[in-house]
Amino acid sequence: MAQVVSQHNEIEALNTQVVAISFGLEYWARAWLEQTQAPFPVLLDPHRASYRTYGLEKSFWRAWSVKSLWYYAKAVLRGELLQGFRGETDQLGGDFIIDNRGIIRFAYPSHDPTDRPSIETLLTALRQLETTNR
Repeated sequence: MAQVVSQHNEIEALNTQVVAISFGLEYWARAWLEQTQAPFPVLLDPHRASYRTYGLEKSFWRAWSVKSLWYYAKAVLRGELLQGFRGETDQLGGDFIIDNRGIIRFAYPSHDPTDRPSIETLLTALRQLETTNR
């Protein structure tokens, strides 16, 4: 998500509004917004209806895989603060681009917590969508 925050101006220039959705508590959403300085809204979905709608899986084994643990260990070694457990840690996320008619134009359900599309992949999809909407 840090990549999305850093490219927010370019994303906005492509007629795009970024919205983060979390199943966590309002406290953790506010902490995340403060930590990342994200300029976009965070919607809370404590019952994870949107996660189910978009087919996002829950997996203890993928959420706590060696790859994920190594990712968090490197973050701690870089001096990043981890904010503790925020509810069910086995819920996986994803990235979606939905056009102004509500049609999903890009879907990337994460395989594990570290699995996200690159910012360039997202920008390419947004540019293609912007070109087709002209």
